Amino acid sequence: MELAQSQGLPTNEIPQLLPAYANWNHMLKNCYQKDPDFVKKIHWPINGYSKVYGILYYTFNEQVRICVPNTPDCNSIIKDTLLKKTHTSLGHAGFTKTLHRLMNNFYWPKMARDTREYCKTCTVCQQAKNSTQKPYGLLHPLPIPSKPFTHLTMDFLALPAIIDHGTKVHYSHVWTIVYRLTKYTLVLPLSHGYTADTLVSLFMFHVYPHFGYPLVIVTDNDKLFHSAVWSGFCKPNSISQSFSTPYHPESDGQSEIANKAILTILRAK
Repeated sequence: MELAQSQGLPTNEIPQLLPAYANWNHMLKNCYQKDPDFVKKIHWPINGYSKVYGILYYTFNEQVRICVPNTPDCNSIIKDTLLKKTHTSLGHAGFTKTLHRLMNNFYWPKMARDTREYCKTCTVCQQAKNSTQKPYGLLHPLPIPSKPFTHLTMDFLALPAIIDHGTKVHYSHVWTIVYRLTKYTLVLPLSHGYTADTLVSLFMFHVYPHFGYPLVIVTDNDKLFHSAVWSGFCKPNSISQSFSTPYHPESDGQSEIANKAILTILRAK
């Protein structure tokens, strides 16, 4: 009967592989015609594929699986039901066990991705399972400076290309400098291809004449702040370099807030 005998499929048992949902057979047959991955295989089933009673099967390692097409109807009804029933029947087991159980009888492209996403967003798992992650610690903000203009933070902000029509210079970034105690902020434009020498020159021209040398500069781990030129500028002038840790806004959050304010002003213009 079609390719059932050639693939070794027991035709009298095939309808039992599908769950007891009367409309699934009809839905699968219609959805095969809308799925670009299965529409050709349903008419010319080769390379492990076979069609029995209008249902497409995929055989791998002598294991027969029902092909589930990728269409909105199948995704919202069949796939979601299969994922939910399988995951629940295993006591909300993890991704690997859920996928292996599904693969016993079913197949569709990117099956592992869909199973992982479902297990990751399962509400019951998030509420009932114990977390194995180490408890989060408290924030450790930097100490408040005792004097103004002694501690500052720096960061770069990428911008769309801006042209100064007077000088014809193309600016691609701004250098945000924030004094931590007073929140005084300087915004210095940077042209494309700026270097550590550029930063030193701008600092000496725009910052030093007004506020002198700071005691501490907090920055991220940008390569320019780790360069020999910048370090050679800080060390002789008794400036301590403090590098922030990624995803810890308590260390360099003021620069990030300043960047957001700058972007808001630019968008409003």
